[in-house]
Parts: sequence; C-alpha cells; structure tokens
Amino acid sequence: MMSWWNHLTKFSNESYRHFLAKSTLFWLLRDMKHEIATEWKVPNGYVDLCDKTTMTFYEIEFSVSPKFRSRKIEQYKVPGFELIIVDCSKMPNDIEEIRRFLSDFIIPD
Repeated sequence: MMSWWNHLTKFSNESYRHFLAKSTLFWLLRDMKHEIATEWKVPNGYVDLCDKTTMTFYEIEFSVSPKFRSRKIEQYKVPGFELIIVDCSKMPNDIEEIRRFLSDFIIPD
C-alpha cells in the first residue's frame, strides 16, 4: 500500500467507525497545518496516521487492554516517534462530539 503526505487513505478492512475516526483526526491535524500521512508503513505494519510535524503516530483502536496497548507500543516502536493509541471504545455518535472527543488525543506543535 502506498501512502502520500496529506492524502487520506482507506485501508480495505476498516470499519465505518474506524474510518470516521481516522478521517476526523486527519481533518483536525491538517486544519492545524500538520503534515500527515495515513496508513504509514513502519517496520512491523502500518500505523493509521503519521504526523511528521510532531513526529507522532496515531493508532485508532476500539478495544484496548493494557496487554494490547503494550503490544502495539512495541510493534510500532520507531526511534524519534511517539505512539498515541486512540482508544475509541467510548467514541460518541454525534459528529461534533466525535470531533471534540478525538481532539483530546492530538499532540499540538
């Protein structure tokens, strides 16, 4: 899979809610003028979003246990980048509430 800066990519097996969360985060970060790639290739997989501006990876998940979180942190470990697990298990349904909910995960510049 190819990824381009500042283009939103849908991975083939993403659920609607997963894509909604990813596209909302993408929109929020781009609105802040961040350089973003989606489905960014790292040595052990693909992260949902890569923010080049803040050197941050965002991984959207809907079921996050402590063991799962630790495994993801190890899987996506790349020197110089921070990984944010975006736990969407309590993501609201209202579109404006989703925007507010996801904005709490963003690392500002």
